Amino acid sequence: MSNVVRFAAAARSSRVPAPQGGLAALLAAVATGRRREGDAFWLKENAELLGILAALRVVVPAEALVAYAPFHDSLPERMAFHPQYYRMLLGLAVALRDLGQPGDMAERLAASVAAGGWIDSEVNDLQRAESRYLLARSGQRIELPGLDDRLRGFMARPETFALPNPRAAYDLLHAIFYLSEYGRRPFSLDENARAALDNLGNLACLDGDGDLLAEVCIALRYCGEDLPALWQDMVVAEAQAFRVEPGYGADYSDSYHNYLVNQWLIGTIGITAFGDRFPAGPMTFKLIRSPVAPLREWSQALLTLGERRRADYAVMRAACAPRLSPAALAAADRAAEASPGFERFFATFARPAAASPGPVLLRRGA
Repeated sequence: MSNVVRFAAAARSSRVPAPQGGLAALLAAVATGRRREGDAFWLKENAELLGILAALRVVVPAEALVAYAPFHDSLPERMAFHPQYYRMLLGLAVALRDLGQPGDMAERLAASVAAGGWIDSEVNDLQRAESRYLLARSGQRIELPGLDDRLRGFMARPETFALPNPRAAYDLLHAIFYLSEYGRRPFSLDENARAALDNLGNLACLDGDGDLLAEVCIALRYCGEDLPALWQDMVVAEAQAFRVEPGYGADYSDSYHNYLVNQWLIGTIGITAFGDRFPAGPMTFKLIRSPVAPLREWSQALLTLGERRRADYAVMRAACAPRLSPAALAAADRAAEASPGFERFFATFARPAAASPGPVLLRRGA
């Protein structure tokens, strides 16, 4: 049976005081000490940090935003020259405004985006959902008939999320973030969508992927759902294992994003986030990971079984055990014991042979 942890929902208007003695150093380092300002990587890293701080409603000291003032003032020119980045630029403007940057930049940019019909240039529904969300946060309401139904239809196929597919995982989680307005409005999951999140969480749990697991837990919280105790404990433990160190990274392919989403989750459940004493100047984010890759080990072991693959975890555990490390076996046993919907997840993940009973899939109205 799965253990769950329930937290009282925080007031939607609450704002969390930032820990003293560090946040200004963190923002200055990310704004000026990791990437060249304005390039795609800089935009991505800064949008992630500022967006998470805004989602947590952190009260940022005024001096912490000083590093962004020149960039903020240049946003109209940047958007005119790089319209392909309009969602990221508008998102940065919205986050900076929510964190206390003075002025009406977000509203001005949103008005030009709406007037120009830029949302019509989007190729998929997730991008349209992000655009609609950002425009609405800046006073521009755009009607997109059928969008919510199509996104819910995408969520309603849980078997999609029982197999490694980073694009599908990203789309599922961000669809929930946009539809729930990052926890600002009620959003409920139907049975199939909840099963989809359970499958994705089981996949991340089996792999020990704290980055993905943290975002699954945040999505569950935004939908008013309970958090499995195992998943929460894994993310909290990982958050405590990070080391933020001074100096330049070789190429900054470090654990920065992983660090951010871990902090996002612990802040969402009421633990102080971004409480480190950050060093002055450039910094790197380090996390020592286990060399064991349980998901890869299980996939390779199952592949070798060919037509002997079955949907039953106990049967496959016995068949795969000789090909698995003790750590990979233990990871699966923990998930089987304490993760919601593990049997349903494994029935798809095992990719049973056609002659065996197939996975049990939920359908609308089931």
